Amino acid sequence: MNALTTTLDIPAFDHISYDAAVRAATIRAQHSFFDSHVIENDDGSFSAIDEGDYNALPQDLIDRIVHSVPGMMADDYDEANIARAASFMSVVMDPDWDADCPF
Repeated sequence: MNALTTTLDIPAFDHISYDAAVRAATIRAQHSFFDSHVIENDDGSFSAIDEGDYNALPQDLIDRIVHSVPGMMADDYDEANIARAASFMSVVMDPDWDADCPF
């Protein structure tokens, strides 16, 4: 057989699995400092994985990445996010301390 007559066993594209994995990766990335990735499995389906805290992804997983979503969580005190961070803070007033405050 030559290359022209050889058939390849390539699974059909599973768009439902791909959309679900992209949605899961996007949701996970919103609450993570680390990137989330969509990988293609051997059977043609797709899965969402997280990059993890300190461990690097193995090379076989890196080779199967088809989509990446950057981590969207930032530190609470980043200058760009200070207004948003301030909206989550609560302030408790102490009337006795305020009365004794000289300024």
